[in-house]
Amino acid sequence: MSTVLLAAVVLTAALALGVLLLLRTRLLARRTTASAYFAAAVACAALAGTLGGPLLPAGGAQRASAGPLLGSLGMGGEQVPVLVVPNRPGYNLVGVAAPEASAGTDRERLVKGGQRPGSALTWVPVELPAGPGQVWVSAGGSLAPLAVDTGRAGGGAAPAGLSGADGPECASAAAGAVLGGSAKAPSGCPSDALTEADAAALRETVGFLAGRGARSLALVEDDSPRGRAAAAEVRGAAARAGISVGKPDSTRQPLVVTSGWAGADTAVRDVEAGRSVAEGSYLAPWLLTAPLLSPSAGQLIPLRYAPNGPAAVEYVAALGARLPGEVPTAAGYEAWRRARGSAGPAPAKLYATAVLYVPGSGGPAAGGGHHHAGNTSWLPSGMIVPVSNLGTT
Repeated sequence: MSTVLLAAVVLTAALALGVLLLLRTRLLARRTTASAYFAAAVACAALAGTLGGPLLPAGGAQRASAGPLLGSLGMGGEQVPVLVVPNRPGYNLVGVAAPEASAGTDRERLVKGGQRPGSALTWVPVELPAGPGQVWVSAGGSLAPLAVDTGRAGGGAAPAGLSGADGPECASAAAGAVLGGSAKAPSGCPSDALTEADAAALRETVGFLAGRGARSLALVEDDSPRGRAAAAEVRGAAARAGISVGKPDSTRQPLVVTSGWAGADTAVRDVEAGRSVAEGSYLAPWLLTAPLLSPSAGQLIPLRYAPNGPAAVEYVAALGARLPGEVPTAAGYEAWRRARGSAGPAPAKLYATAVLYVPGSGGPAAGGGHHHAGNTSWLPSGMIVPVSNLGTT
């Protein structure tokens, strides 16, 4: 055991003994109660927490692996939530609930972060060493360290998707798992594969369009494993329904979006700006996040849960309590459900979105950008309502 660790143990024991002796003295004149001993235990735990949290095992051994970290820093008189994913040695994505934030392991050489499509956080890529350490965060003119412990080297690298365009979605899923009670490090990202439930929802969406007489549709896809599989599902269902598939252009036709957050952000903003034309923008289920629903592009989305249902509302409340400033996402909710062992998906319904416009605001009240803790909801200043059941495919 190191000298520093030994000193911490001795100090903790001494302080705890002092608290117990004080309580014992005060209780000699009256009946001892269970609540008194409980108070002593709470005090001891609090004292141990002030010394830096859980102690390392004897010999200074580190954990084999670490899970994502949801922390908070006092900066400029406010608490600023910070998310570190995957909290392992090597590449990490740090999300800060503050604009124009920077982060890094060297307080003199911080990396400036930036906003990413689909999220309200500021994202900073940071390389972390093995074991205990610190991530320095700068925001709003303040600088503060966040204690981390990435475990020992060799515990597994970050998922490949975390460092690409789908990184924030991957991090959102990791945060959702933590909120659901999971302590595991993520082994992959949502963009790694297309789930059968989402594949069926895409086929059902094409079937809905066929039932409305659509003879063509535009498709926005990407090159992720999920994106390629999703595009194949859409093309297959369209071929069976006699619908031709092309790229977005000036033709007035339904737009189906199966890309990740970045591609979807470009697609809906192109429709809003008139750079492309769409007879409704049909988003894949994983694109449920306020920044993608806010532009005026006629968004519709197939979901197997009600965003205002009890479970979804519980997830939103948990997110608002632990990571205020970030928006709820489909990836986060699905990971939260899995961590809690929730029941499987229900039949899909097609939902439409509508955002209220505030005169003089220059755009939707729930537009992209940083959201405040009090605005934690699926679509601030807007509505997500069911418009049709979807058939089985």
